[in-house]
Amino acid sequence: MKKNIVFISLLFFSIQMFGQETKKTEADLSGHYPLPTVDKRVELLSIVFRLAGNFEYNDDVYRSYVSDIHSHFDQYKDHPLIAFATKMRNKNGVSFDAVQAMAIHLEQPPALNPVIPFSAEVPEKRWGKENADKFVELLKQFYTDARCEEFFAKHDGLYKTAQERYIPVYNALDVHWFGQYYGVQPEGSRNIVIGLGLGGGNFGAKVNFPGGKEDTYAIMGTWSIDSTGNPVYTVGNNLPTIIHEFNHSSVNPLTKKHENEFEQPGKKLFDQVKSEMENQYYKSWQTMMNESLVRASVIRYLLKHDPDGKEARNQLKSDFSRGFFWMKGLVESLGVYEKNRDKYPTLESYLPVLVDFYNGVARESASMFEIKN
Repeated sequence: MKKNIVFISLLFFSIQMFGQETKKTEADLSGHYPLPTVDKRVELLSIVFRLAGNFEYNDDVYRSYVSDIHSHFDQYKDHPLIAFATKMRNKNGVSFDAVQAMAIHLEQPPALNPVIPFSAEVPEKRWGKENADKFVELLKQFYTDARCEEFFAKHDGLYKTAQERYIPVYNALDVHWFGQYYGVQPEGSRNIVIGLGLGGGNFGAKVNFPGGKEDTYAIMGTWSIDSTGNPVYTVGNNLPTIIHEFNHSSVNPLTKKHENEFEQPGKKLFDQVKSEMENQYYKSWQTMMNESLVRASVIRYLLKHDPDGKEARNQLKSDFSRGFFWMKGLVESLGVYEKNRDKYPTLESYLPVLVDFYNGVARESASMFEIKN
C-alpha cells in the first residue's frame, strides 16, 4: 500500500477517556439480552455451505468437531440441497453473511419455516424470494434425510460447555452502550450466537419484524481450543468482535439509507485502497464504508471502557494496517459527536458531518498517492 510515511504518525494519539462499567438489568436477562447460545440454525446452515464447498465455511480450527461433521454428513454431499446451495453460491454469490441471514430468518428446526415472509430483500437480496423458498423446502428434507437432529443431540454436551464458557465474555459487554451511542433503542433482542464450526468467521445479522421490532445477532466463530479439546473464549479475543458485529446491525442500514451522499468520497477512497480491501473480501466501496464506521465505533466503545486506552490504540493500529488510513480522523470526529449530543441526538443526525469528513479525506489523499519525479 503506497502511503506517505507521515501518516504513520496518525497511529499515535491521545484522547481523553473515562471508564464505565454498566451492570445488566433484569430486563436484559429476561429477553432483550439472552444468554449466549449455540444455535442449531446457524450450525445447520454452516454445515450445508461447508458441504457446498464455500471456503469461508470450511475452516478446520476446531478439528475434532469438524471431523465429526464430515464423518456424519459427507455421505449427503450429493443431496439436492447441497447442489442447490452450490448453485446459489456460484450464480448469486450466496456466501459469508448471506448464509447467516437465512439462518436467523428461520424458525428453529425441525420446523424451519420463515419467521417473516420472504421477499426480494428478505432474508438477503442475494437469495431472492423464489430461491429462498426453494432452499427452505430442500433444507427441511435435508434435515430429515441427513439425520441432523441425531447429530445435534450427540453434541448437546459440547454445546452446553461452549455456552457456559462464553458467560465471562457476555458479562463483560456493556449492552446499554449501543442504544446510547446510536441514539435509538429498537424493541427486540441482542443475541450472541456461538458458531462451533466457523473457525475465525464472524457475522452480524438482523431480523426486522413488522411493527419495528429488531432482533440483532453477533454470530461468533470458535478459534481457540484448549488441551482437553474444548473451546476457549476470552474477553480480550472476543469482546471487540462482538461489538463489531453488533455495530453492523446499526451502521449498515444507515449507510445504505444515505448511500448517495457517501458515494463520491467512498468510490475515491476505495480506488486508492482497493487491493487491501479486496484481500479482506471487502469488494465494494459500500462494504468498505460500512467497515470503516463499524471499526471506528468499536474504538469509541473501547475508549469509553478502557481507562488507559491500550486496547483502543491497538485496534487503531490494526485498522490502519488494513488500509483504513483515515481511521484516526474518523474516530476523533465521532468523539465530537459524542460531546455534542444535544446538537446531534442520534448518529444519523451526525452523518452530514461524516460525509464532509470523507469528502475532505478523499480530496487530500488524492495528492498523497501521487508520485512526483
